[in-house]
Amino acid sequence: MSRTSTWAWAAVAATVMGMGAGLGLAPTTGWAGEPEPFEYMPPGTLVAGSGQGRVDDTVYAPGMRFPTEEGPAFANSQVWGNGGGQGPGGGQCDAVNYDYPWWDNYCETRSWDMPMCPAGIGHQGQDIRPATCQNAVHWTVAADAGTVTNIGSYSVYVTAADGTRYDYLHGANQIVGVGQALDRAERINRVSNAFGGTPTTYHLHFNIRKDVAGFGNVYAPTYMSLVTSYQELFGLVGNGQGAVELDSSSCEAMIGWAQSGDDPEGAATVLIAFDGEQDDPNATVIEILADRPRPDLCDVLGSCDHGFEAEIPLRLRDTALHEARFYVVGQNGTPVELDDSPFSFMCEPPPVPAGVRRELESPEVMVAWAFSPLYQVAWAPADVLAGLPQGNVFPEYPVLVVSDGDPAPAETKTRWLMDPGYKRAVASEEIATAWGLPWSEPETWPAEVLDGVPSGTPLRPEPFLVTGDEGVVYAIDDEQCPLVDGQLDPSCEPEGEDDTAGEDTAGDDLPGGTAGDGDGTGGVPAPGATDDDEGCACRSDGSRPGGGVGWWLLALVAAGLRRRRA
Repeated sequence: MSRTSTWAWAAVAATVMGMGAGLGLAPTTGWAGEPEPFEYMPPGTLVAGSGQGRVDDTVYAPGMRFPTEEGPAFANSQVWGNGGGQGPGGGQCDAVNYDYPWWDNYCETRSWDMPMCPAGIGHQGQDIRPATCQNAVHWTVAADAGTVTNIGSYSVYVTAADGTRYDYLHGANQIVGVGQALDRAERINRVSNAFGGTPTTYHLHFNIRKDVAGFGNVYAPTYMSLVTSYQELFGLVGNGQGAVELDSSSCEAMIGWAQSGDDPEGAATVLIAFDGEQDDPNATVIEILADRPRPDLCDVLGSCDHGFEAEIPLRLRDTALHEARFYVVGQNGTPVELDDSPFSFMCEPPPVPAGVRRELESPEVMVAWAFSPLYQVAWAPADVLAGLPQGNVFPEYPVLVVSDGDPAPAETKTRWLMDPGYKRAVASEEIATAWGLPWSEPETWPAEVLDGVPSGTPLRPEPFLVTGDEGVVYAIDDEQCPLVDGQLDPSCEPEGEDDTAGEDTAGDDLPGGTAGDGDGTGGVPAPGATDDDEGCACRSDGSRPGGGVGWWLLALVAAGLRRRRA
């Protein structure tokens, strides 16, 4: 059983790619009539004049079942299609509406608030026409096992155990009731045109509503979930080949090759699914390219650049047994697993550096800093974490600033990271890049404000994040000198020579809010640690100001700068 962080994994989206229009194999079951080759336009490609789509290849409901019982089905716009209110004319039953390619219409022009759409408003899901232009003939079915949580005048909501809600609009002849438990693929109603008396076409409007990191509980893009579930249900499998080279793979790198049948000479897209198959909602899926030169493949494949090497994610180096499954992705096919997949591994974590552990309080902090829960969070045993002193809470978001009193040229001005209660020098662009800080676009703060902020230790060369079995994520960092009478404690080591890592400071009254001081925030900047709001009498250039600038002024200036930046 793998050790899984309570929340760190929430920011890792399972991603499956599928680009362009192309061909697939004939389906084997559940198909009405003679099948035609399946084609679809790339996600985010809307009918001209119908709005701006969201270019997003993420499968937000991996492993779901396609929501109509039989095929074929045709995803396209009912408003901008033939017979629609904004269409070119004709009727809803025109053949062009019942042919490939599919067209995305998530974010199509509407007035509903849609935070994931480029315009901030738009169409909430995807319109799907059934196999034929007939009313109340074709069944809709549950995309996942769940409970019927609402039935409106023309809508049915089915909520799965993980909180994902699937919406079915415009149906007729409901055979389900509120509170009813549904199995996957169980019938719900028939595709119709119910819309409270407003004209519409025979179609299923299908939504996926779920919690998406950085956006909250929203209507997520549906298109690629529909594409992959359609391919899976009806056997529209793309072509490709490859192998995982088990003898060459290790904790250093997973090695293999892959070739796409759609583009035999180009770089193949490879999916790696950790601890599950690529359509398993509990698996973590990443994407790489097989584009490394492999002279040994030139004669065999007719071209050479088909190798890949993938590192074991840091988070999975946790002494537990894991599996990695590898798939090659054709243009419009269900991913094909490579020969000799899966690769099993059990890897030791890296050593945890000395320092204090600073808690990242939520997944939103990870998102704000653009940290990768998979590749930047190590695992450590409980006793190792317990041996590290508890530091103050990690900043909720990064703020990189320069002083307007710094006479150096813009590109060489001293950059400071604003940490709760301190400013910390960022010594180089390389360090800023390692932390994801905008070296070339720092905020400019007034010298009289910045000079009133005590100087902490310089920022470490790169972040080191760690978690344990309980799932709390920490950044390992330097312990900062406390303030005494508004100044840095003179008994501390000089700046940049901190050797206090390893001393237990839990419960000390450190600025910015350490464990035990009652300050639960990690925001930037934070009020100082003293009650008289004097701040630290240290200037950014090393001299002392004539008078301390109040922390209330610092907070106000920071808030004003942030509003202008937003």
